[in-house]
Amino acid sequence: MSTITVALPDEDFAFLRAYSAAHGMSAEALLAKQARALREQLERPLHPDVAAAAGIIRGDVDGVEESKAHLDHKHR
Repeated sequence: MSTITVALPDEDFAFLRAYSAAHGMSAEALLAKQARALREQLERPLHPDVAAAAGIIRGDVDGVEESKAHLDHKHR
């Protein structure tokens, strides 16, 4: 097992300690659990429907502006 030191703002550290204690675990155990959950989530393949939709929208599209333009045109 590896060990790291992480600097946290005091308010985040206090929250982490209180939250983990309220859930019956140490702050270290909570962080380890969250890291493991994140890794497992990122290792799972995308659902086929999501994978099929990937790339439908070009990367250079400004979604906010496109939506505003669409709504402006729709409600003229």
